[in-house]
Amino acid sequence: MAQTNPHPFPVSDTHCGAAPLDGLVALSPAMARVLHHLRKIAPLEGPVLLTGETGTGKTRLAELIHALSRRRDAMLIKKGCGELVDEILGSELFGHRKGAFTSALADRRGILATADGGTLLLDDIDTLSPSSQARLLRFLDDGIVTRLGDDDSGRQVTVRIVATTNRDLEARVRDGSFREDLFYRLRRWRLHIPPLRDRSEDVAELARRFLDAYQNQCGSGEALSFDDEAIAMLCHLPWRGNIRELQEVVENIAAFGEPRNGQITQDTVARVLFVPGNTPCSMPSALPEDLDDAARIHRALTLANWDISKAARIARCSRGTVYARMKERGWKRP
Repeated sequence: MAQTNPHPFPVSDTHCGAAPLDGLVALSPAMARVLHHLRKIAPLEGPVLLTGETGTGKTRLAELIHALSRRRDAMLIKKGCGELVDEILGSELFGHRKGAFTSALADRRGILATADGGTLLLDDIDTLSPSSQARLLRFLDDGIVTRLGDDDSGRQVTVRIVATTNRDLEARVRDGSFREDLFYRLRRWRLHIPPLRDRSEDVAELARRFLDAYQNQCGSGEALSFDDEAIAMLCHLPWRGNIRELQEVVENIAAFGEPRNGQITQDTVARVLFVPGNTPCSMPSALPEDLDDAARIHRALTLANWDISKAARIARCSRGTVYARMKERGWKRP
């Protein structure tokens, strides 16, 4: 029987049947492959290492692994390894006896014991200190949890570890900051989540869902939708902040873009992305790489609603170059 989780990690609708995959966007071949492998890994036992850039959805996939596993009726607990200093993190994971250290004023049961039979998601596993790495490795080897300050042999528990990182753990192994033996134990099963720039097929659907979610959250008002050109523009951006950045941009467009007649156009998107003083990380890829100089500047002018300063930043040239091309080609503001 599952125990009550004192530190719940929301799992929402991920507990039964095919529901765990509902709402997940995987139209791109890259993401479809990830889900194909996830379905195979989830029912198996052993640690899972999820790698990928910040904002790619590693936590969501960890939820799916739990929901599709044999442990789905037990709890899923999440702990960020970078949130706490080493001594406190050890206490959080393994528990402690009263008096084990200065601030240990009472006995504490650790997360590993609490999650017995379930899944523990360890975010940012690369931030674990050497001593915590050693203790985690011992746990993965024998499944025994010994509280800090305990003299007994501890208790046997069964917890599936799902670890995430946005760092190159192999590079950390090479420079000596991450234990090689722990790395190979954690990567019993490994999934790499591709960045959103490699999943352009998913951008349109994600943008529409984020827009719908924003409108539902904000209540009544004019119904908004993206036109085809706005979607095409979003699909051409690199999204270095990945899904999280896309969501923030869509919400800003809905809140501040002032679309006309409910239509979010390319100009609406540009007004939000390319404002004075703002240099979004997406800007350099707003223009296709195969455009010649003149076409690039004309496209930038369109995106910037013919604001010369914005167009110069988008095209990555000087204001003088923009003016020169306008004069040469006879371009005038519409």
